[in-house]
Amino acid sequence: MGRNMFTFCFVLSLLCGCCSSLGCKWIKDDLYKLTSKETMNLLKHMGKEFVKERAHMHIPPKAYKMHKHMKLGDNVFEVYEAFLNISKIFNLNQDSVTTWNRTALDIFRNNLYRQTKELKSCMQEMKYSDNRRSSEIKTLESYFKKLEHFLENKNYSARAWEVIRIQVQDNLERMDRFTAHIRTHMIDNSNV
Repeated sequence: MGRNMFTFCFVLSLLCGCCSSLGCKWIKDDLYKLTSKETMNLLKHMGKEFVKERAHMHIPPKAYKMHKHMKLGDNVFEVYEAFLNISKIFNLNQDSVTTWNRTALDIFRNNLYRQTKELKSCMQEMKYSDNRRSSEIKTLESYFKKLEHFLENKNYSARAWEVIRIQVQDNLERMDRFTAHIRTHMIDNSNV
């Protein structure tokens, strides 16, 4: 029994090592893209008000781009951090957003949670640079803090939520393109 258990554990460790070197299945198999598409559609259709007001906050130019100094795991970590921040924003006071469909909002939040959970799982399979807290991630965190402060300063008004909805929609679209690049790199590296 002891020898069989050792053999089983050895084979299992080889399989786990093999699979983890292939990268994130959630991204590689395009499961991310399917959930992302639904998430963006929900967010797009939640907004009903015409927003004249704009937040004078732009997504940092270096965000959601492949950088030479970053490993693939760093890029997945950046997307994960963005989802954490977006989830945090959408868990703030939303009582004033009476125009949004609550069912759609709940599904949207569940999708954010799922994407965050799946990306966290992916990160266990990835390799990272020595300093995962890159300037890109710190700048992105600062940007999301500005969005939070904007909401707070506008007393979580329906108009402020519309501005945030548009900002988050832009982020999700960029994250989608960025993740497509990550997927391409994963597939290219697994064919080596």
